[in-house]
Amino acid sequence: MKGLSRLLLGSAALVWVAGLARADELSSLKAEIESLQSRISRLEAQPQASVPAGYSLLSIRGGQTYIEYSRPGKKDDVIPEDSGFTLSVVPAADAAPTAEVSVSAELRTALLYTDFENDDNADIALRARLVVQGKTDTAVGEVGGYFRLKAEGGGDLSDYSEEIEMQRAFGWWKFAPNWQLLAGQEDATATLVTSWDFYAATAPTRSFGPSDAYNEQMRLTYTRDAWSFALALEDPDYDTDTVTFLVLSEPGPVLTEQTENDAKNDIPSVQGYALYSGDGFTGQVVGLWQSDKDGADDWAAGGGVVIGLGEGFDLFGAAVIGEGTSVYANNLAPLSTDDEFWAGSAGILASLTEETRIELGIGYEDYEEAGEALGVGGGIYWSPVAIVTLGAGVTYVDFNDAFVNDEPTDDNSLQVFFGVWLKGLKYQ
Repeated sequence: MKGLSRLLLGSAALVWVAGLARADELSSLKAEIESLQSRISRLEAQPQASVPAGYSLLSIRGGQTYIEYSRPGKKDDVIPEDSGFTLSVVPAADAAPTAEVSVSAELRTALLYTDFENDDNADIALRARLVVQGKTDTAVGEVGGYFRLKAEGGGDLSDYSEEIEMQRAFGWWKFAPNWQLLAGQEDATATLVTSWDFYAATAPTRSFGPSDAYNEQMRLTYTRDAWSFALALEDPDYDTDTVTFLVLSEPGPVLTEQTENDAKNDIPSVQGYALYSGDGFTGQVVGLWQSDKDGADDWAAGGGVVIGLGEGFDLFGAAVIGEGTSVYANNLAPLSTDDEFWAGSAGILASLTEETRIELGIGYEDYEEAGEALGVGGGIYWSPVAIVTLGAGVTYVDFNDAFVNDEPTDDNSLQVFFGVWLKGLKYQ
């Protein structure tokens, strides 16, 4: 009996101890629940990030959104894929697409030495640009836009200008498979995308050969596989005249001059191109026509190619002939509404290493009245990362009976540069 009583007492003690332990566990669990509830209450009390009505997610990431343009972009305008940042908004409706807007910026600073017409100097040239581009899919196709603000100055003993220019601003609507409507200010449709000025020239110096102009336009483009065809109505060239008039002032009237721009016609110019852009080869033909109320109609026709001779090694060239139009004006421009001209350029763009590339080119401009200009130049560029580039090079232009700055000259222009490009606002 004594052993049985001891066993019962021991069992009772164990039950009592276990009860105490369980009570402690319950108390601890209750305290943890109360602490968690307190944290949830504090989080709910904090201000919440606002999201546009009807949207379920707003995110930000580094780099640019992918936008498929109808033709290659100008080399100097290329935005590194990993620069800047992109805002993405996912609508609440599961079937609705994502809208994306990308922001990037560029600052180019260059030490530029210039020797032209017995005036040599060295100065710092600056250019700052801000680019915003975006797109969204709608029930009637993709809609997008591109905007670029620019301010620049210096380089010829002049100061930096604080004025900001809306250099490029256009939107597009892909309203059907393979079809796109573009409207706004963009490179002229008849631009030669295989010319030195477009395909390679990134230096802060004079270019040479046919150039391109930004122009107000409405462009219709059809693209299928490697082929692209475009037709556009664009703002026509203007005649620039200097007029002299009398101004009444103290102590007496004085003669003054004023530049006036007069449209060559009352209807838009017509421009177009056919472009093939495949692996290792790009070919393009362009055409332009505009009526001229002061003489024969203006026109131009041209073409060019890019041939890939190996990975990172391109040989390219382009040429154009025409009359009157200033779309291709570079060092020289038509002196009259009927000034006939031809211009061409060729070059090599080669990657020496993954970080280093060279640009070498030559170009010629020949106008019946405005004269001739032969240019050569190039540069070497090193990019340790995509958003930072260092470059150095030289450009030489030889003028022959040419009108530059409204004055005839047989002089030459020599420019040497060292520049730093920062294409950034990189978001981590």
